[in-house]
Amino acid sequence: MLRRLFGRSRFVKKMNMLMEIYSYSHNAEATYKELQALEPLIRREGERYLYELNRAALLYDMKDFKKAADIAMEIPPFNPEFDAKCAQVKTKIMDAMQRG
Repeated sequence: MLRRLFGRSRFVKKMNMLMEIYSYSHNAEATYKELQALEPLIRREGERYLYELNRAALLYDMKDFKKAADIAMEIPPFNPEFDAKCAQVKTKIMDAMQRG
């Protein structure tokens, strides 16, 4: 379903490539800066939500749980598949905040 919504988007293609590289490098700070540079390419509502979700996940990896929680809580419901991904990220962030 997400492929149908974002299939031809330059933003999503670049973001997916960036996140693929991050999966190997694990350099959250550099990836976060690169992700922010992609923000001007956002054209659709769903792209904005995907950007914010990845932003929150990277902040979580950088151990900035407060900012990650603020961003994650502001992402509105979009569709069931995306909402499930958001719920996973929100749960990880909240668990990390409770552990201290």
